[in-house]
Amino acid sequence: MAIKNGNPLVGVSRCLLGDAVRYDGKSKANVIVLEKLSKIFTFIPVCPEVEAGLSIPRPPVRLTHSIENPRLIGRDDPSIDVTDIMQQYCNTKPDELNQISGFIFKSRSPSCGLNSTPVFIEGRYVTETSRGIFARKLCDVYPDLAVIEDDDLADETHLDRFIETIDTNVKRKL
Repeated sequence: MAIKNGNPLVGVSRCLLGDAVRYDGKSKANVIVLEKLSKIFTFIPVCPEVEAGLSIPRPPVRLTHSIENPRLIGRDDPSIDVTDIMQQYCNTKPDELNQISGFIFKSRSPSCGLNSTPVFIEGRYVTETSRGIFARKLCDVYPDLAVIEDDDLADETHLDRFIETIDTNVKRKL
């Protein structure tokens, strides 16, 4: 775990920083990330879809076929399958993030959702509590990493626990 500019390094979904990288070419800027957490963390922005080579904008995708081993298939055009591209990205990106102390994920994202991503099997909605492909891989590689979704940032208990876990882990490593 590293510190830069006196602050712990924390990964964050780029769209939460206000970058227009989402499938629809928009952002999902998060006030808590921008106004509060940016003062105590140094952010490492990550957008798995863009870094894997997908365009902005791009056709929306969703998790399908399986809860445990999902595929990333086009929401409106099921002939689109970007699973292999994302899995290749997920096989290398976590190693580049070995210095982070935490990660803030975009909820409901098929790549970055932590515990809120819907999965569809045979066209039916079967769960809304799965993990996006990148979030799953990062958490598998770093099981002790402090993680949170943007939807949980407004809950002071969740937010405080996230910050305290990072502070404790950083102090332990010093």
